[in-house]
Amino acid sequence: MAVFYRRQKSIWNEFLTFAAVCLAAPLAAMATTGTATIALLGLWLLNTLFFSSAIFTVKLRKPKKARSLFPGLVYHGIATLIVLGLWYVGWLPGLAAIAFGIVLLKFGFILWNLEWYKAAAMKNVALVETLSHRENLNL
Repeated sequence: MAVFYRRQKSIWNEFLTFAAVCLAAPLAAMATTGTATIALLGLWLLNTLFFSSAIFTVKLRKPKKARSLFPGLVYHGIATLIVLGLWYVGWLPGLAAIAFGIVLLKFGFILWNLEWYKAAAMKNVALVETLSHRENLNL
């Protein structure tokens, strides 16, 4: 609705959109197997955190005003703590938790090459996002 009225989407709205899209996988697993496990909840949270990281990287490209790195740093720090917590309580297998490292590597790459990232053609930005998401699927 916000897009329809040409209003800027808030970070919270974008996060909820990613969460809703990522919910499709556990719902499909529950429909297929007929069971719901706590691991499905953990994987849903992991996927939501993984794909929502793009909110903070893509926003760094907006030329309107100088974008602060602070929201992205806070998000990735909190997301990392959540993933570690999910692993610690047994909601995520170790390999799945390690897969979140790809997001941290992507974010680090973007911070390291921030000026290039801001000026890069959109196809190159899409390539960085696609490759990081593809590597998550390979794990």
